[in-house]
Amino acid sequence: MIAEDSPPAMEKVHDMLKPLQSLLTRLHSGSSEILETTPVSAVADPVDVPPNLPDAYCADLQLAAAKYLRWLIDHLEITQDEFVIRGWCLSFAQDPSDIRFLLNGEPFASVEWPIPSDALAEFFGFIPGATQARFTCRQPMKDPKDIFPDGYARLSAVSRLGEHPRSYRTSWYYSDPQSPLPLPNGARMARVVFAEDPHQFILGGATIAKRFDMLLRERFDRPLTSFSRILDWGCGSGRVTRQLMQMGCASITGADIDPDNIQWCRENLKGADFHHLGLNPPTSFADAQFDLVIGISVLTHLSEPDQFRWLAELQRLTKSGGILLLSIRGLVQLSLYKQPSERYVELERQGFLDSGVNVQLGGVIDDQTFYRDVDHSRDYIFANWSQYFDVLDIVDAIASNQDIVILRRR
Repeated sequence: MIAEDSPPAMEKVHDMLKPLQSLLTRLHSGSSEILETTPVSAVADPVDVPPNLPDAYCADLQLAAAKYLRWLIDHLEITQDEFVIRGWCLSFAQDPSDIRFLLNGEPFASVEWPIPSDALAEFFGFIPGATQARFTCRQPMKDPKDIFPDGYARLSAVSRLGEHPRSYRTSWYYSDPQSPLPLPNGARMARVVFAEDPHQFILGGATIAKRFDMLLRERFDRPLTSFSRILDWGCGSGRVTRQLMQMGCASITGADIDPDNIQWCRENLKGADFHHLGLNPPTSFADAQFDLVIGISVLTHLSEPDQFRWLAELQRLTKSGGILLLSIRGLVQLSLYKQPSERYVELERQGFLDSGVNVQLGGVIDDQTFYRDVDHSRDYIFANWSQYFDVLDIVDAIASNQDIVILRRR
């Protein structure tokens, strides 16, 4: 749909959480507000980086965002007669005049681009054109079916070469807001997406589900609907689960440690099963119960020992040959959080970094030290997660802005 043994002082917690607040809110409309970085003190024994090297690490993070994320929609508006998106796009090596913004494969009726974006220089100072990167796209809406022909709007930013079979990896998707499934309240949304914004809640969930569907078709020649039992591990308030339901997936189970969100899902998302999980396994699920497991931003909040306990549990409840799509915070997300070079170097050297407690679930779980903020290096994933599964690939920024680890149960 993230390990220290004791919570830091609340002031330190607040400081560490600042980088994790909604990037969308801070960059909207060219805001000059700047995301603060995680203090270097949050990383054990920061490395002594030679003065001629930090720019190389920062540039690598920013290039990852330019190549794999490319663009981001931070505002979406639907009125009775118009569909509007706003955000930023890193044209990078492309001529900005060659960038085309598409709705379901066709150009938007009206595009303002490029618009000054001075605030982006703080995040992408190495990327050409970052200070002229904002856009506004508008489309008249006489009939919602014109915007949502199959229940979804597909939003793309492409070069002069146009769309191609892998364009889905950077396309954004928005599901028809006339869906009969209700939306959670703002507080329940915020525990999932850091903002009380129904448009971002729908955009993120629909994008993850649709990209995963295309990824599974590309990699395994089978759509989401071909899996007989799907587990949305860490479902929260059903951001992705509701999309799986709307796409026609058969047997869907949502599970989370947040009892309030699980109760809301049970009452409002009829047609899927929902289970409240303890902080530690085992669960009540049967051995080999699922053939597809989706876990968005779950292992990014677990201490290293808890991570291994849950990987072993996922191994138990996934059938042989089953597929798991589990997200991690990759280089793109480090770039969006404007992390310092020292942290990047330390992550590559240590493999697993814990920034401390995340208080996002502080009011709904008993152990206030359980939910954390964690980063993994790719070498760490291949070296450690392969004890439980075949690690097939790691795909950059395909889960909104997080990377996805593709695993297969042996």
